[in-house]
Amino acid sequence: MKNNMKKTKKYLLLLGLLALSSLALGSCGYSTKPAYNASVKTVSVPIFENKTFRREWEFRLTEAICKNIEYRTPYKIAPKGKADTVLTGTLTEVSENVLTRRFGTSVPRETQLVMIVNFTWKDARNNRILVDRKDFNRTSTELPQLGERVADAEQIAIERLAAAIVDQMQTDW
Repeated sequence: MKNNMKKTKKYLLLLGLLALSSLALGSCGYSTKPAYNASVKTVSVPIFENKTFRREWEFRLTEAICKNIEYRTPYKIAPKGKADTVLTGTLTEVSENVLTRRFGTSVPRETQLVMIVNFTWKDARNNRILVDRKDFNRTSTELPQLGERVADAEQIAIERLAAAIVDQMQTDW
């Protein structure tokens, strides 16, 4: 009889631990929902506007966004009149700050690039706004190596901003 009681207590304790662990796992943010809106198949991305003095950055940013959408989401890029949704935006500010200089010279060693955009992702089928961000920004700190072009460091910053914009296209859970 005592042996049965011990087994029952162990069984109940084990059952309680399993229940607690399943509750903990269930509240960790895991979900079976898709990360992206399944009703959307295509996105149009017209060239972003550019209110800065950085020439051709609107083309580089738009291209990076399109590549991110194609590579990282289930969506396909389509022309404006044929797409389910439209992602439009404006590059409003780009600032570059020198954080450190090379020893004994005035050549920048570490720079920080801050880019600010406004963008809207709208469903073209019903004109519902899916995402609307104002003053959305990303900062990129670069340590260019000797011989590296400034344009290379700028492109890395553009690609990081594009990836952050595409991250905003994920569904809210």
